Amino acid sequence: MRYSIEKMYLCRLIMAKFRNIIILVASAFVVSCIDVVDVRTSIDVNEIVATVDGVTLTRTELRRDIPAGLVGADSVTFSKMYVDNWVLKQLKMRRAEEVLSSNEADIERLVEGYRQSLIMRQLDQYYIDHAIDPDISEREIITHYRANGARYKLDHHKVRGVVVKTPRSFRNTSTLSTALRNVAKSGVSELEALVEKHSLLLSDMSVDWVSYSDFLSHLPTVRTRSYDNLLSKSGVQQMSNDEANFYFIITDVARRGQVAPLECVEEDIRRVLYADRRSAIVGRYEAEMLREAVVSGRLTIQDSLLLQSMLASLPVVEEVSVEEVDSLVGDEERLFDEADSLSQGIL
Repeated sequence: MRYSIEKMYLCRLIMAKFRNIIILVASAFVVSCIDVVDVRTSIDVNEIVATVDGVTLTRTELRRDIPAGLVGADSVTFSKMYVDNWVLKQLKMRRAEEVLSSNEADIERLVEGYRQSLIMRQLDQYYIDHAIDPDISEREIITHYRANGARYKLDHHKVRGVVVKTPRSFRNTSTLSTALRNVAKSGVSELEALVEKHSLLLSDMSVDWVSYSDFLSHLPTVRTRSYDNLLSKSGVQQMSNDEANFYFIITDVARRGQVAPLECVEEDIRRVLYADRRSAIVGRYEAEMLREAVVSGRLTIQDSLLLQSMLASLPVVEEVSVEEVDSLVGDEERLFDEADSLSQGIL
């Protein structure tokens, strides 16, 4: 019995010493790891803004990304949003590694595809920047309009005209009606003088086309009612409410479903022509690269029919001289007259 007690005491003593040794070794290991991290990263503790799973955001990085000129409360707000977004990004990336690990190959493929797309777009832009002429002439716009007018049909009515608001007591209506009828022939100068003389309110929409709904907004109309019948009427028309009379004339009408007047689609055509130029530049340099690759032997395709088909499909973009354009479209004044006649005839 005595022997057993002594044996148990000895065992406990050995285990206590062994436990102390383990604690010392573990502590030394942790301290050594900390020392290694500090030496490896060489980041001042005061420089650290946030750390997520061992990834560190420093004050230097934060300051680098703060937009120039941002100070005071705006700088504080930006910094808070930046840190919030950075932390969330790190957490989501770690979660993605855990949840989407089985799809890692697909993700890598998508990332690589996106990277290549960015590079190719930058290359396209390089050639565009070095070759494109940003100026679109009126001649080109009119030529395009004549050839592609059907692409620019209106989905709502467009009008030009004027509205004059008068007090209910205004009596010089005959002179006002004459001035309104003269707008289509000689402009609004006569009407403006009359309006100024009698302190009337003029809404001039005689130059730029406006939507019919915008024109009606200057009149005492009811939103739920249709006023399409007014488009068919010529001459001066009148509406009234309890406070005033409204005299108006619609000088030009372009109905829904008809080809839009050139003035309404000029900017759209300019964008289309600019996009066409960009596409043509990209097509030319792509064709040049493919032909060069075939001739130099950098590109080999075993199927000769496939190669012929590829070469046959290459875009052929020819430069057109000013003289050729002149011969095609004629003189600029004639084009303007023909475009105006075309739009009027269609309308």
